[in-house]
Amino acid sequence: MAPSKHISRLTIGASLLSVLPIHVFAHGWSEFPKARQAICHEQGGLWSGSPPNAACANAMEVMTSEGRSKQYQFVQRNEYSKNIKDYNNRVAVREAIPNGTLCYANDPQKSGIGAPHPAWTRTEINTGTFQYVFKASTAHNPSFWEFYLTKPHADLSKRLAWEDLELIQTEGNIPAENYENDDRYKKYRTNVTIPLYRSGDAILFVRWQRIDNGGEGFYNCSDITIKSDSTTTPPNEHAPKPDLIRIASFIPDGFQTPQIGDTVKYDIIDKDGKVARSFDISLNSANINAWERLLAAEINAWHDTYQNGSVFIGDWHDEMQHYMYFQNDSSLNFFNTKDNQTSSLMTLSQSNNDSTRSLTGQLYELSKSDNVIKAGDKVVIIMDDNATLTQIQGSPVQIENNGTSSMIVGTNSITQNETLIFSASDTNSNQAKTFTFEVIANDVNATPPPAISSVAAWNRSKTYIGGEIVTYADKKWQAQWWVQGGDDPKATYDSNIWGAWRPVN
Repeated sequence: MAPSKHISRLTIGASLLSVLPIHVFAHGWSEFPKARQAICHEQGGLWSGSPPNAACANAMEVMTSEGRSKQYQFVQRNEYSKNIKDYNNRVAVREAIPNGTLCYANDPQKSGIGAPHPAWTRTEINTGTFQYVFKASTAHNPSFWEFYLTKPHADLSKRLAWEDLELIQTEGNIPAENYENDDRYKKYRTNVTIPLYRSGDAILFVRWQRIDNGGEGFYNCSDITIKSDSTTTPPNEHAPKPDLIRIASFIPDGFQTPQIGDTVKYDIIDKDGKVARSFDISLNSANINAWERLLAAEINAWHDTYQNGSVFIGDWHDEMQHYMYFQNDSSLNFFNTKDNQTSSLMTLSQSNNDSTRSLTGQLYELSKSDNVIKAGDKVVIIMDDNATLTQIQGSPVQIENNGTSSMIVGTNSITQNETLIFSASDTNSNQAKTFTFEVIANDVNATPPPAISSVAAWNRSKTYIGGEIVTYADKKWQAQWWVQGGDDPKATYDSNIWGAWRPVN
């Protein structure tokens, strides 16, 4: 099929722009149908380690296996770009973005997005004409667009290759439109035609190419399912509304700028003045310029996963119609909560000696890693050095092996739901680290695990997501995250009790 062409001639004035230096950075993504990285970012679970989408979880595993950041490919959802000076030369473009790298513009830091997976969220598109929408933080004109569709018999179980694609449409210098009441974003819209003979799953690959010396181009993969009909338009859903109460600024006025070696602690205080949850971040050379957003991301991810989004650091964005963290202006971020009697407290613990290594350690539960346990369960606190553990909040509990690097906290004495807080102090210095976890004594909302007879047997070829329960060797096992294949649940647990499978009582 020959692509439909709508490329107009550039005026002399526009062509002169291509020889002038331009220092504005472009950003954006396919909004409809939505690009892979934007879907993963929107669905969340990126910081808790449990994305609801198995394809997004797999993308994180790919980055982990390569020793790279798991979240970067989603956080930088608007920068899937490549600079190609000879951008009108198709050979040069394909050399810069070779087969297998198309969906992430050959940026190794985002290669997880290019991993094939059957669970990628697909947008239904009818044959005929639909309105394509691209969301950009900066307009870039002159520019041109290319729209590719995977061929009918392309193998979607493999990474995308140029040979899998057919060019179905090109567009010239589409004018940018403003978002209403928000000049920070621009919108590009154009009608794209899906051939009437097409149906089934496919990938829409879009190239947006700036016409300038830098040759910056943007590349997005959107997974779609083609249906037989005439016209499709972006969904017009009922607009969501803010449901949290803005309490106070995230960073308090006059808060001292932390330095490398310091620790910033953020407590969530309940209506009784007790600490309901504590979060902290120790500053080093890698996070000193990003600690605010990293701490906020941890707070937001935990509350989204385990408290139904009862707290959010950031603010409501009217145009985008959801809460978001404003990375470029910390003054726009607030402590938001569903309960106006809940408050927060940010404190700074300064390092007394920059040459002294900070006390580090990790808290482990014997059931699941969300820092919420049942009364009677034990918690293990592993430190890098011998430490003394002191309880500073909650009903008294037993501490075993205190003064060593491996301490066990028992909760048999807990009779009501409460938050326990402990401080681990280095026996050879004044370094300390705080640990917080919740104990549930009577979970009225808890759902008992299903009977073995109603649970499917483990299948090596099936993909499981975190929370799913299977049976194996006359026991029930729960997946802790996305997993497929590998050893059976019992062998996995026997080799590593913190692995992908754990027994269900």
